[in-house]
Amino acid sequence: MTHAARTAPKLHLPSGRLTARATVAQLGRLVNEWSGRRRSRLALSRLDDRLVRDIGLDRALCEDEALRPFWR
Repeated sequence: MTHAARTAPKLHLPSGRLTARATVAQLGRLVNEWSGRRRSRLALSRLDDRLVRDIGLDRALCEDEALRPFWR
């Protein structure tokens, strides 16, 4: 089993059953979440040093976050 497979999010419904509609809806939410992470990390990587300091971070932390995979 790959590392990605071990950390992949699981799809759950309160009833324990996955219907096709619920599965597609959850996958849509997951893709939106991943897309948001990607956009946020890209924006963070583009900040200049002054703005990075202004939000209380340092450049190394921003670079580490920007390099994280979108599913984490």
